[in-house]
Amino acid sequence: MALVLGVKVGEVIDIADHWLTILSIDGRDTATLIASTGSKTAICSSRMTEIISDVWVSLEPNANRSRLRLLLEAPRHFPITRRADPPR
Repeated sequence: MALVLGVKVGEVIDIADHWLTILSIDGRDTATLIASTGSKTAICSSRMTEIISDVWVSLEPNANRSRLRLLLEAPRHFPITRRADPPR
């Protein structure tokens, strides 16, 4: 079962010893991520994409232009957390 997170461009998600961030929402069913490995990856709603070893990502269909729902599948022992916004 996938974990579903509502995210927006620029948000950072920590997964085990890695991180990923949303670079852009490219369409209703596509977005671009960058991972701590330095690789940029296009993801879509039609298939899961492995972005880090054992971590698979997809989108929920029909994202809007400012926010999307990210589906994450990873081993249960991998902590997955959203970084807090810096204080203003």
